[in-house]
Amino acid sequence: MSKKEINATLYMESKIVYNRKEGNVVIDDPNGYLFANGRYSTKILPSDLPEWYVYGYMYKRHGYMSAKGVKHLLYVPNYVFDNHLHKYDTLYISYDAEIEPYETERGSIWYKGYDEAIGGSLIVEFVEAAGKYSDYDVKNIQEEIARKREFYYDRNPDVAKAIFKSPLSEKFGSRLPYRGKDYLLGGVAGKKSFFDGAFCFPATYSSEQINSACIKIYRELARFDLTAKVQEYAAKMGVEPPGLKINGAKTCLSSITASSLNFSWRLMMADDDIIDYIVVYELAHILEVKHSSKFWKIIENILPDYKNKQAKLKEFKNKLIKEIL
Repeated sequence: MSKKEINATLYMESKIVYNRKEGNVVIDDPNGYLFANGRYSTKILPSDLPEWYVYGYMYKRHGYMSAKGVKHLLYVPNYVFDNHLHKYDTLYISYDAEIEPYETERGSIWYKGYDEAIGGSLIVEFVEAAGKYSDYDVKNIQEEIARKREFYYDRNPDVAKAIFKSPLSEKFGSRLPYRGKDYLLGGVAGKKSFFDGAFCFPATYSSEQINSACIKIYRELARFDLTAKVQEYAAKMGVEPPGLKINGAKTCLSSITASSLNFSWRLMMADDDIIDYIVVYELAHILEVKHSSKFWKIIENILPDYKNKQAKLKEFKNKLIKEIL
């Protein structure tokens, strides 16, 4: 199947047809072909779809939605009902226009300009995929998702205990730092390690396996977050940065060469003040190699309080000496 023929943003495993006797009836294709936009027959199989199509439950059945070409996302969490995590949340998706709220005559808030709307756990997966395949800035949405998760766990402590059911590793303690905040570490069902508002590892993992998986997660977070930071500050400073590499250095947290910016994944344990300072410090070397007065003036122009950040960096390095990872 040619990719040129795959041009719909939504493909469903079945379609709904109205029948006078039975009402709405769900129909599957006998050959397993998908329905474009949930209505139109195709010769497309699930295996034909590119990797950026996210699979999940939507519109009362299962289907695939494209995370490529996203122009705007609007996440609307529900903080009224606390008996489900994302069931009552909505993610509005637009492949063309800006999504805008508007007030109805009865005072309700609705939204216009969106193409699709999804809810449930699919929200988290789609947001991550949109950041990857559409180069869409999902940072604010992910932060709001994290706040909703904290709200839900606070209201449902027994659920949190059930999700993180394995004994917490004595080696790590109960929490791990990420960008200035501490997040719960626990065991979950399944075979995949991931960060989703908590550091999650298969419940059967040994302490050594948790250690390795944790470093892998930090590396992934570092590559994503530091790439965004470098792009942000490079634009402000008017420089063209080299490629980015992530290493595991414990004392030298960053460096720069003609071919690469080098950062330790351990920076992800620091808060944003420290991360910002490190990134600006290395980018300043593109404009001025030596630590001259001009060099520090470049940094001061971007970070007027850089000396406070220097002090925080020194304190952070002292803590790293005692770190177990």
